Amino acid sequence: MALTLLDYETRFWLDPGLAASAEVADWIRFHTGAPPTDDPAQAAFAFICDAAAMPAFESFAQGSSEYPDRSTTLVVQVAHLDRGEALTLAGPGIAGNRSFAAAPLPADFRARLLANRALFPCGIDLILVSTQAVAGLPRSLRVE
Repeated sequence: MALTLLDYETRFWLDPGLAASAEVADWIRFHTGAPPTDDPAQAAFAFICDAAAMPAFESFAQGSSEYPDRSTTLVVQVAHLDRGEALTLAGPGIAGNRSFAAAPLPADFRARLLANRALFPCGIDLILVSTQAVAGLPRSLRVE
């Protein structure tokens, strides 16, 4: 995923689980030229391996009314994209509404999504990744 999203101008942040090994940042930097940052609010992309302990969305760049695209996209590793608390989602790219579940996620994930949507057009975007699938949850997403 990092090789697809990053280039030499794109700052990235690693959660403590990934940052614990300097090899991860070194590998990303070698293959993409992207500079790491210790400040999640300065990152265009944040890579999170411990989804249940991910920082609050407010820790990341939210964009601004002039530049909503300058927010952070979170790439979050999950074990399952078919288990966990079911959410009913609607919005662009979803015909009608759709049930969605992923695990593990923070206990307040639903509340985070609702608060994130209230910031639209600002807010963060999420990419949830498991070994079997990928799910994009944009800031325009509505939780019903």
